[in-house]
Amino acid sequence: MPDLPEVGTVRRLNLNLLYPLDAILHAPTLTEAGRRVNLSQSAMSHALRRLRDHFGDELVAHQSGEQHLTPLGRALRGEVRRALQEVHGVLEFALDFDPRSSTQTVTIAVSEAIEQMLLAPVLRSLSREAPRMTVNLIALGRKSPRHALEEGADLVLVLQSSADERLESLAILSDHASCMVWSEHPELGSQDHVTEEQYRAGRHIVASGEATPIIPRDALAADILNSRRIWIQATSQATLPAIVIESDLIATGSSWLFQYYASTLPLKVLATPFSTIDTPIVAQWASHRRRDPMLDWFLQRLLKR
Repeated sequence: MPDLPEVGTVRRLNLNLLYPLDAILHAPTLTEAGRRVNLSQSAMSHALRRLRDHFGDELVAHQSGEQHLTPLGRALRGEVRRALQEVHGVLEFALDFDPRSSTQTVTIAVSEAIEQMLLAPVLRSLSREAPRMTVNLIALGRKSPRHALEEGADLVLVLQSSADERLESLAILSDHASCMVWSEHPELGSQDHVTEEQYRAGRHIVASGEATPIIPRDALAADILNSRRIWIQATSQATLPAIVIESDLIATGSSWLFQYYASTLPLKVLATPFSTIDTPIVAQWASHRRRDPMLDWFLQRLLKR
């Protein structure tokens, strides 16, 4: 275990300055940084002077009306954000968590497709089990799990292939590819699988940001998948059901998500004519939240969805 810094060393820099430092390193202007931590322009200027004196570095420079971080400033961004998160973890630590009375907010970074797959059923039950809690969903986009946590997320839901091995991780489910068609599809409505011949001859619909990457298990599977005649390219996974219903289109994607759609809509999920590799989906969170009872409770809800 590393030794703690001497008290005199810590006192040279008031720990309250971590908050304006974090704001300065992330906000586009000093005025905006002050707004984020509720400090006046003069108070922020004073804080910046003290920080520059402590680090012996300008930290930020202004050119042509724009703020630019020095190399040290850029290096400090992630470190300061992680330090604040650990401080919050200590101050908010509790041995017990009562979902019925808690007013905490859980912020989750997630893709649109995984949001539909995992969170829809969980959020429905949350209003009954934790009526005063708030859930804040933010788009993961192209951010890494670590970056999303540094920007304020409590949890990240992500494909295992994109997970960060330095973070705490829990497997939530394993998904695989299936086909989805209209339940009254003129050719496939009475079947439980799509044959290779039907798949190659059929008309297909795909969506950007597929919930489950379709990873062929062998060369034949890859050839069948690549032979698709793409008739429609939809903008979102959420639009697939409305387009597939009353059509002869075949969608290929997340079995879990397609089963969810088929549970409430006139759709049918069929086995693909090729084998694919299962895709695990995991929840990730920062190591300093390892014993957070609220996160533990929420993770259990995900596992029981």
